[in-house]
Amino acid sequence: MSRKIDEKKTKRALRRLDRARKAAEEAGTPDRELSEWEGEFLGSLEERLETYGSAFNDPDKGNTEDALSARQALKLREIEKKAKGKARKPMSRGNGFRRKTASFVPRSRDIHDDLEPDNGDMSATRGDTSPDPAETPETRRARFRIVDTSGDPET
Repeated sequence: MSRKIDEKKTKRALRRLDRARKAAEEAGTPDRELSEWEGEFLGSLEERLETYGSAFNDPDKGNTEDALSARQALKLREIEKKAKGKARKPMSRGNGFRRKTASFVPRSRDIHDDLEPDNGDMSATRGDTSPDPAETPETRRARFRIVDTSGDPET
C-alpha cells in the first residue's frame, strides 16, 4: 500500500537537505560541523526521498501527504539551526529536589510574637491601664487584659 506524495513536497524536502548540508560545510567551524550520525541521517533521508518520494511509511508518524515525518522534520530543523550557529543548548542537570532558597522563611506572621511572657504579675491584667515607664510607644507590644464589666473594681 503506497501513498501518493506530491512531487513538489518531495523536491522541497530534498532542497532543504541540500541546503542544510551545504550550510554546515561552509560554516567550517568544529561546532557547526555535522556529526557522523547527522551525516548518515541526511544521507538516508535523501536516499528514501529519491526512491519512494517519502522518507517514512507509518501514517502514525506524520501527515501522510508530507515527504518527511514530524520527527524527521524536527531533526532537520535542528540541523539547519546548528549550521547557522543557533544550535540548542544541552539541558542542565539541575539540582534535583533541593530547595532553591537557603532557608525557609514563612510568609505570614507568628501569632506568638504578639504575646508577652507571663511574669505572674496580675496587677497589669486587672484593670491597671497605666503604661510601664520603661516602655516607649515604639517598643510597646499588644497585651491581653481582663476587663471587669460588673462595675465593682474590687472583685
